[in-house]
Order: sequence, then structure tokens, then C-alpha cells
Amino acid sequence: MKTKMIIIAAAGFVALASLTTEKVYTLKFPEADLNLHYKNLTIIRDIASKSNLPHQEVLFITTSIDSLQRDISTQVKGQLEPPAKK
Repeated sequence: MKTKMIIIAAAGFVALASLTTEKVYTLKFPEADLNLHYKNLTIIRDIASKSNLPHQEVLFITTSIDSLQRDISTQVKGQLEPPAKK
């Protein structure tokens, strides 16, 4: 009986853990397309900063774009650099 309870508890734990795991997606773009998207994000950020939008909205847009560009750069650098030797 005790073993069944442990098995049920372990199965429940695994089920809960699988619901909270983070999914990772890999997107592949040719370098030219990636550079184009990065450039377009920069243009959008510049347009937003020069617009008549309220300050909070401009901050949200620019912060979101900066975050996305930073993540793109990090991912690209991670793929270009060889893995660290142990």
C-alpha cells in the first residue's frame, strides 16, 4: 500500500513538473533575413521615439524592441562561439 502511494505521488509530481517546464523553440533565419528584421526593429524604435505617443507607450515599445534585439544578439553569439572547453 505504501509503495502504491509513493508511485502515485511520484506520478503526480512528474505530471505537475511537466506542466511547469519551459519550452524552448529554435527559429532559423538566413543571415540576410535576420539582419533585415534587426534593422526594421531599429527603424520602428526610432519612429516610436519621434512620435506623439504618450511617454509610457514609447518606453514600452522601445524597451520591448531593445529586449528582443538583445535576445537575438545573444542567440546569434551563442551559435557563433565555439563551446567552452572543460
